Amino acid sequence: MMLRCSGLPFLPGNTFQDIGRSKFHKSHHFDQRNQVCILVDAKRPGIGGTPLLATDSPEYTLPSLYPPKYGPSRPGWLEYDRQVLCFYGYFQETLGNVDRIPYQVRKVRILYYLEDDTMQVSEPRTLNSGIPQGCLVTRQRIPRPPPYDSEFTSLLDLNINHTVQLFDRVYTITGCDDFTRRFLNRLGVAVPGAVEQPNDPATDLRRQQDSAKMARRPAYKIDTLGKFLQYDRKVLRFKGVWDDRGSVFGDVHELDVLYHLSDDTFEIKEKLPVNSGRDSNGMFLRRGRLPKTFDHLPTMGESTPVMVLNVVGGGLKGGRYLTDCVGIGKSDGNYYRDADLRIGARINVYGRMVLLTGCDRFTEGYYREMYGVEDFTPLYGYSAPREQFVQGRRPDRELPPFNGWGTHEDSEGNCLTLEPKPPKINFRKFVVYDRCSLRFGARMISHVRENNDRFFVISYHLSDDTISVYEIPIRNSGFLGGEFIKRRKLFLPRQDPYSAERPACYGPQHFYLGATVRLQDHQFHITNADIYALRFMEQHCEEFPLSNLGKIVRKLRDAMQPQYKQYVAKHMAKVTQSKIDGRAVSTIPYEGLREILLELLGDRIVDQEIVTLCRLFSAESEQPDRCDRELVRSAVHAELNRALWSDLDRTKEHIYHLEPTNAQWLPPQRVRTIVKACKIPLDSALLDKMLQILNTNDQGHISTTDFLTMLDPSAVPSKPIQPLNIKHDVCHFTPYRVTGKLVNWDELLAHIDLERTLTNQTS
Repeated sequence: MMLRCSGLPFLPGNTFQDIGRSKFHKSHHFDQRNQVCILVDAKRPGIGGTPLLATDSPEYTLPSLYPPKYGPSRPGWLEYDRQVLCFYGYFQETLGNVDRIPYQVRKVRILYYLEDDTMQVSEPRTLNSGIPQGCLVTRQRIPRPPPYDSEFTSLLDLNINHTVQLFDRVYTITGCDDFTRRFLNRLGVAVPGAVEQPNDPATDLRRQQDSAKMARRPAYKIDTLGKFLQYDRKVLRFKGVWDDRGSVFGDVHELDVLYHLSDDTFEIKEKLPVNSGRDSNGMFLRRGRLPKTFDHLPTMGESTPVMVLNVVGGGLKGGRYLTDCVGIGKSDGNYYRDADLRIGARINVYGRMVLLTGCDRFTEGYYREMYGVEDFTPLYGYSAPREQFVQGRRPDRELPPFNGWGTHEDSEGNCLTLEPKPPKINFRKFVVYDRCSLRFGARMISHVRENNDRFFVISYHLSDDTISVYEIPIRNSGFLGGEFIKRRKLFLPRQDPYSAERPACYGPQHFYLGATVRLQDHQFHITNADIYALRFMEQHCEEFPLSNLGKIVRKLRDAMQPQYKQYVAKHMAKVTQSKIDGRAVSTIPYEGLREILLELLGDRIVDQEIVTLCRLFSAESEQPDRCDRELVRSAVHAELNRALWSDLDRTKEHIYHLEPTNAQWLPPQRVRTIVKACKIPLDSALLDKMLQILNTNDQGHISTTDFLTMLDPSAVPSKPIQPLNIKHDVCHFTPYRVTGKLVNWDELLAHIDLERTLTNQTS
């Protein structure tokens, strides 16, 4: 601990000496020669120094650079605060003959702080010098070399062309800054001119080695900054197509060709349609320069940025390289530029020929301004005939003949892949036509007389193009009835089932009224169809031409035009006047119309076309389908037995509670409420069918007795039935009754429209 006493000297001792030697601070300094501590408020020796004590004893007097009474009035640490003298110098460091260099010269900067006579030595950092540089001697008071080590190095020891020893190194001062020179001159110290520093052998050697090395970058540089600033984010956009139909599973690919003006690079993206099935992110060609021809990869050294012309000197150590600094032998390469692009041009994208078919407005403006192009007509509807690619395609694989096991689809899967997969179904078609069936009535044609009286229902399932045949049982016929042909795909006759190619199957167009089909060696003649099948074929008349009203009327017009008036007058006896909806209409029965059309067209018209005309020009309103009563009753009893329902008494009580006075007839909506309230296990579709067959009065109310009898299986037992689809099979097969139907004769003739045509020709 240091004691402070104003005006009293400090006694010398080891404690003060250790403080001055080890820890130096500007608030207290240790006078080594006089073995005393210098107080903060006392003047220190050196510049502006005064006697330490207020006595004239020569023992305590220090020399001063200023005359008496001419020195600074303030203490030195305050007078020279933040004033530093800077000297430049060097010192030699021995290397021990490393790499033929005996020594190296290291340049330093010596700082002298006037406020507390401290010094600092630092070396400027040199790039790739290989030695630690920076601060060599930290800021401190540096003692002089022995035998004067009791004193510190002062300002009088520093001058140009002088040497000074700081610790173990000898520094040669070669210069100073202007502030130092002026300060020393004001003190009366002569400062000579700056001395040139010697060259450093190590620096010269490194400079020679660096010049002999190969440049990492070319000696010349192409300035692309101006082009980047001018065309940054400006892109030419073209529409293109790549026709790949010459390869297996190839197709026409729509592309977006992008040309970046800032660096002359291409980027091509593919426009994938929705649900295309292609596992790609749409990137056809990533951004980069596009060569016009590409037949091989560049060899080593072919595309280097620098070309070496010659090697001068003795190898790597003492020699150097001469590079092509002006780019005499450098070629830019054969790359596509903006001048090569236009609508209708073909570019080679690494072997894929891309046709440019259009561009955007910015591209049109760019080419109109830069190249004066005015024609930007796009290429619409690009297509190429597939026949020109047949020769380049790989031939289809030849499959072995079918061996009869399984189906043709399974056999093809076993031949095409090692791990066969189940055949794929048309899921979209399945969703649209699920549980949709076209049902036709047919009679068997056979040499056996008994088979000709058998009646069948042919169901064509639209979801998977399968066919099932069901025989309707006839009492005392000798045939049980039921399923005749299980649901499956049936092949057309006169085909080899064991050929390599997949046989053609029956389609919905093969079934129509009057058609004869052969199903598994059984011949059937279609005589009728249900209303759903007829309505479906009329709604999809483009797929069923025999139900197309336009084609049928056109056929009648062409046949009746030569003898229209005579033919109509001949058959006017079959036309009768009927009153429909309060108005008189000329009608003709179905049988009479059929005779007229068969006489006119003969074999050129079939029953399907006649029934279509009868339905579309019918003079009667179409009645809703009625289900078979016994079939519905059997279905209701089957559902009640399956659910173990036996709560008929509660249902009677509920009906009496709702209708205590008039419980003989119930509205249909009240019956639906009773079924839901009593939790009768009947499906909504089956309930609708049941309400259609129940007895009703003139007001449309349902008989309560008939309703309760329908819910009592024990009262009138029904015959058991096989499991069926309630929503589609309860109606069973109800053929369209065309016999006795009346046809609107006037509307039919007006639709044929020959009367006006002949009148115009006569006039």
